Amino acid sequence: MSVSTTTNSPSVQSTINEMNVAIVSLARYGFPVIFIFGIVCNVLNVYVFTKPTLRTNPCCMYFLSSSITALLFIAFNLPIRTLQLGYSIDLTADSVVGCQVRTYLVFVWRALTIWFLVFASFDRFLHSSPNVNVRKWSSFRIAIRAIPIASILVHAAYAHVLAYYEIIPTRRTCSVMNSSYVYFLGIWHLVMYGTGPPLLMLIFSLLTVRHVHGRRIMPTAQVTSAHHNGSNKEKNLVRMALFQCLLVGSTTIAYAICQFYIIFTTDNVKSSLRVAIENVFINVIGAVSAAGHGLTFFIFTLTSQMFRQHLKPRHGMRHT
Repeated sequence: MSVSTTTNSPSVQSTINEMNVAIVSLARYGFPVIFIFGIVCNVLNVYVFTKPTLRTNPCCMYFLSSSITALLFIAFNLPIRTLQLGYSIDLTADSVVGCQVRTYLVFVWRALTIWFLVFASFDRFLHSSPNVNVRKWSSFRIAIRAIPIASILVHAAYAHVLAYYEIIPTRRTCSVMNSSYVYFLGIWHLVMYGTGPPLLMLIFSLLTVRHVHGRRIMPTAQVTSAHHNGSNKEKNLVRMALFQCLLVGSTTIAYAICQFYIIFTTDNVKSSLRVAIENVFINVIGAVSAAGHGLTFFIFTLTSQMFRQHLKPRHGMRHT
């Protein structure tokens, strides 16, 4: 990206300064709130999904894995971003290795968080299938194999980040100098995080709804208490997965638009005012995206009676 050297008028410069102050304020006051919010919410998710009655359920295993990676992403990334944008302190500015590892882990943990949700949606699709052979693929045994395999694949998918990120001497920032790689990384991350996973979640969610509506209802006289409880549990998990799809779709669509814009305007000559506007836009979208990784707790709480019951230790034993 090139910045125009045209001198700004006093009013334009004042607007630019106000936008820069807004970014600093967001980092100093908004990021810590998102950090606390995200940590508490994901810790509560982990607390619930590690309950004995849930931790052997494949869908809950995927939710648990997503919450753990979201916890890592928020705990690792937001403090560093707060220091960078809010206090002009870049902990990676003097270390190429630190620059590369930090960027790599942020990409990986962010992507894994959403890919585990894709797996949860896929599991609900399998479990709701009228075909018994398809339903067999929704199992704890499959989940404990799929989770580490997915983790390895996503780590491998972003390995190229380690080769291209570096310290830019003129700005003392951790970034990319290769313009061709900027295009590649933008499109790659857009597919791996911005559009690919939400699209897959939408497809699996719609297919799950189709399966659920297509089921034959068992005669009331044949419905046992155990079957009723199990059915309610599965309905809760389906609702959690469906609403999670809506949440992820709403928080990543803006991120996807932002990525498209960055990719296709990289080589444009931009005025200082336009650059300032874009910086505000990008950082606000980033904050919304980060906050979205903590909203899962509220989605689970609002859509699932089972989840609410397991938040209460005493009640959790009664409703197993």
